[in-house]
Amino acid sequence: MENIKLNKRNRSWDKGLDFDSMYRLFERDIAKIRENINNGLAYKKDIKSLAYLTIALLQLRNGCRIGEAIEGMILICKNNNLNWDKPIEVRIKVEKTKKTVSYRDIVLPSTIKKEDIELIRDVVLNLEKAKKPRMRVYTWLKNHYGINTHSLRYAFITKYAVMNTSPQLIAKITGHVNLNHIITYTQEKVAKQMLYDLEKHIK
Repeated sequence: MENIKLNKRNRSWDKGLDFDSMYRLFERDIAKIRENINNGLAYKKDIKSLAYLTIALLQLRNGCRIGEAIEGMILICKNNNLNWDKPIEVRIKVEKTKKTVSYRDIVLPSTIKKEDIELIRDVVLNLEKAKKPRMRVYTWLKNHYGINTHSLRYAFITKYAVMNTSPQLIAKITGHVNLNHIITYTQEKVAKQMLYDLEKHIK
């Protein structure tokens, strides 16, 4: 596990994380923990690391808030009747919607298998009873990767912004109430990408 080099924006949760790089990094570290487990070299802390990495990957994969990722993982771990022959998804309540109750779907990354869920179930379900579960995952991620959980959400948003996905659709997926914030953010990302790519289009 390694600390990530950040490209910080002032007063922003966006730390310049690259979605694809983070996804591959989390997958790689999950694979290392699996290998330790299969070789009988795993410790209790490895199971905790696997649980928190899975939650972080779930957040990154869905562009959700860390509390939503924790809730989604708890629901997955509680369900003993999941159909592993198709994508696993759960419906969770969107945070920060005070006036109306809103829900969204969260999809489990395909790299996470049934065996992983069985290994991390107790750790995840203990988060439901724990004080400040968000802070536990936040602190773990900060200590092991040098990043905050919300930067994963913005890595997701940036990924879709540079793919020219409409801000309205991004806001719908991520559960953003303030569309103006998403419009400003995505326009900035697309504008920067256009500057980077300009010379590719010179004939």
